[in-house]
Amino acid sequence: MKLIQNIIIFGVLLLLVSCQKEFLEKKSDKALLVPTTLEDFEFLLNNQLIMNTAPALGNISADDYFTTSEAILTLNDYEINTYLWKKDLFEGQPSPDWTTAYQQIFYANVVLDGLGKYTSQKTIQEKANTLKGRALFFRAIALYHLTQGFAEPYDVQTASSVLGLPVRTSSDVNIISPRGTLKQTYDQIIADLKLAETLLPVRVTYKTIPYKPAALAMLARTYLTMGDYINAEKYADDCLKLEGKLIDYNLLNPADIRPIPSSIPNGNDEVLFHTSLIAYKFNNRKRSFIAEDVYNLYDNSDLRRAIFFDKDGNGVITFKGGYSNVDSFCGLATDEILLIRAECAARRKDLNSALRDINTLLKNRIDKKIFTPFFTNDAEIALDKIISERRKELFGRSIRWSDLRRLNKETKYAVTLKRSINNIVYTLPPNDPKYTFPIPDDEIKMSGIPQNIR
Repeated sequence: MKLIQNIIIFGVLLLLVSCQKEFLEKKSDKALLVPTTLEDFEFLLNNQLIMNTAPALGNISADDYFTTSEAILTLNDYEINTYLWKKDLFEGQPSPDWTTAYQQIFYANVVLDGLGKYTSQKTIQEKANTLKGRALFFRAIALYHLTQGFAEPYDVQTASSVLGLPVRTSSDVNIISPRGTLKQTYDQIIADLKLAETLLPVRVTYKTIPYKPAALAMLARTYLTMGDYINAEKYADDCLKLEGKLIDYNLLNPADIRPIPSSIPNGNDEVLFHTSLIAYKFNNRKRSFIAEDVYNLYDNSDLRRAIFFDKDGNGVITFKGGYSNVDSFCGLATDEILLIRAECAARRKDLNSALRDINTLLKNRIDKKIFTPFFTNDAEIALDKIISERRKELFGRSIRWSDLRRLNKETKYAVTLKRSINNIVYTLPPNDPKYTFPIPDDEIKMSGIPQNIR
């Protein structure tokens, strides 16, 4: 059954690639390769190999995985530099994290610029509005992903004074976008998502296509990153009212190679939007491993332990619990949004709501023969529990780097990261400038924008 499923998935991916190739071949017959029709715009946004890919350096920088002195030799130089938190990550080379995200923004802007003329027929306008919503969503999520690596962690006290990122809202490549403030960058993300949410449908055919619940989920994630817990809770609640399904892990088989149903094309009820990490060499079970102390966060009653991880006879632990069977899933899912709503409720001392949400999650993750609802009269203890469950539930989705950046501002949740390679110990203290990646040198030379301080 798994083999048949994987063949179907491969066929879907091949179809999407061939459609894109056919589109490019059609356009090559014309003088300029410029999309002009609604069909063109849809092909452009449906190119999931570009549009549904996310930066992965945060996944290498964080503490979900470690690599060994032997395996690190097989990585690219910028992966090694990222893993060891070196000052210069790229050594003059381009960064796929930067170029891929800005390519997504460019594609989105091509569509948004081209859609301006579709204002007459009602049927055409409805299609155009949907495509506009998709393009706005893609532009927003790409810019958000960039902020998690190439901009400082958001702090409401400093966001209006520290540098943000180049915000590109035109497809004209001759326009050089300066670095505005961090607040301006996040303001653009929020504005795009809010408009997208009004234009997108409530249902879609495939999880790779943006729709209303995904835009609401992305708003919740963005506001949580900003520390705006009121709005994060609001949009998490709005999202969960439309899409709130959870997988009962009691019904999964931990012995399967991939126990969790895949998000592609539509097998995973929790997934709201499918995105995968850029395929770096680090994202490989032969090069990235799980530390024993991370594995031990999950007790014997926690079904995630056997569903997420493989542990061989030599004690080597690897991750198998992704929400996609064909790549490294790092998209949006209802479990994350439920945890956002729970955290926000706990922070405003609403114990009933916080406990309701965390127990809704846990009853689908703990052995049903053993499960008893978590209870406390202390909102701080509830918050500690939710933060702990967030660490366990969202493992491997490249969310950990963002969580470290925001939670390091709170002393009780701050951690110092450590690596050991060739008996040399490397450390990354909380709030270190190296939590912000350098902007690639080629971008600095081309645009003249200021470099980040590391």
